Amino acid sequence: QPGDVIALVRRRNDFARCLLRELKRCGVPVAGLDRLELTEQPAVQDLMALGDALLLPQDNLAFACFLTSPLGALTDTSLMELAMDRRGPLWEALRERAAERPDWQAAWQMFSGLLARVDYVAPHALFSEALGPLGGRARLFHRLGAEAGEPVDELLNAALTYSRTHPPSLQGFLHWLRRSATTVKREQETQGAVVRIMTVHGAKGLQAPLVILPDTTALPPEDGTVLWAPDPATGIEVPLWSPRKELNCPAGERLRAAVSARRLEEHNRLLYVALTRAEDRLLICGWEPRKGVPPECWYSLVQPAFLSLGATASPLGHWAGDVLRYEALQLARPLRERAGDTITLAPVPRWAGAAPDWRPARPPAEPARPLRLAPSRPEGVEHGPVPAATSPLASTGDRFRRGRLLHALLQHLPGAAREDRLAMATAWLGQPGHALPDGEAQLLAAETMAILDHPELADLFGPDSRAEVPLSGVVADRVVGGLVDRLVVLADRVLLADFKTNRRPPARLEETPVVYLRQMAAYRAVLAGIFPDRPVRCCLVWTHAAQVSPLPDALLDAHAPR
Repeated sequence: QPGDVIALVRRRNDFARCLLRELKRCGVPVAGLDRLELTEQPAVQDLMALGDALLLPQDNLAFACFLTSPLGALTDTSLMELAMDRRGPLWEALRERAAERPDWQAAWQMFSGLLARVDYVAPHALFSEALGPLGGRARLFHRLGAEAGEPVDELLNAALTYSRTHPPSLQGFLHWLRRSATTVKREQETQGAVVRIMTVHGAKGLQAPLVILPDTTALPPEDGTVLWAPDPATGIEVPLWSPRKELNCPAGERLRAAVSARRLEEHNRLLYVALTRAEDRLLICGWEPRKGVPPECWYSLVQPAFLSLGATASPLGHWAGDVLRYEALQLARPLRERAGDTITLAPVPRWAGAAPDWRPARPPAEPARPLRLAPSRPEGVEHGPVPAATSPLASTGDRFRRGRLLHALLQHLPGAAREDRLAMATAWLGQPGHALPDGEAQLLAAETMAILDHPELADLFGPDSRAEVPLSGVVADRVVGGLVDRLVVLADRVLLADFKTNRRPPARLEETPVVYLRQMAAYRAVLAGIFPDRPVRCCLVWTHAAQVSPLPDALLDAHAPR
């Protein structure tokens, strides 16, 4: 698996960056370098050149660096044609002649748009606009490759960090970035299922099933022309300058030899660290320098050891030459079982672009905004007859207050013992605060008991049922939201009921108002999505006559939300 592989390099040089680029180009999941000097990355330097040009457009050098960077996208020839024989600053020449060439026009549009905002937005917002809407990220990726993404993201993170503790000015941010020498360091122990590239020194304490040493044919660089040695008289370190070999003195030769010996000792200690990072497999390779392979390099030290172990030579296959292989049987049991699953890379989203030009594709169209539908007030309420309400002259009480009292009784009484329900209902309705006329409390209590004792409603008012259940969901691009009067979820079905107070039940089931049918069909559709393995049964309870009207599926199907 990719997470089982570590590639160890001697230094974070151009070779390490090329290796990272090739792995990404081949689609291998790979982490970036273990340590990243932010201001040394080409993509970050291009963005900093853009910032310098925005702060002082009259700086011709900074403005020319922006123009020839991937952000400005001008070639050297195009820049020379713009810069030669101009009378004023370079940015004024671009402004006056932008319409002459498409590349000049594109560079000026990007620069002028950011110049108008540089004094009003934070550095993070400014760079985000340059990278996103103005296409800067795609241009950087097109020229520098996908490995430019990580330095760019770290620059944006640094801009956010700066804004938390400093005034959000672009000049201050660029000064802070250059002075701080920001270094990004990864915790390689938690990288996950990706190939890790790190220096040998940084790999101390880590191990992996497969370790690759791709850079083994070079020697560490010398320390330079200045050597430091203690003065025998004072013991103070003094410099010895030896710019050329013919100017060396005997003391300098001895000092240089001692420094070289210490450097080779450290070089060999690092080789021991590199070789002992591998748990199962070790791959050692390199390239032949122009002056030949040095005898002190790692490759020259390891090759005779392979031969002494009895390694066999075999064709390499991809390149000319042979490869030395040494294999030994594994006698101990593995420390952990290897997962047999393969790593599946998630496809890059279309809006991020793709090689070679990295132009982001247009995002998909936004889905239509869901319309809200209240089941108790569905569309088309003007269609279809509605049962006549009880005449307000038939009783001196408020019919709306009567409906609220009845709903309250049906909500709370199922939790009480059956033999206590009538007394509790009568006592509660008889409270002065309800202001019911004489005899109305007894009639309402009797109506409530008739519903609770109805044989077809035993499950709905059972111990597992619930009252006033809020219900919401999306059905046919509509947001359905309502309040179910009574609901019970059983092992083999779902039952729900809606109470209709002060309404007379229809003579036939087919004459049920369309408004009520649409309401119950909407509730059924939401519950069917929640409980797809159980049928949903609906019914209307006409409280005035204590009548239950089960609604068949065929009747509700014609009124389902569409």
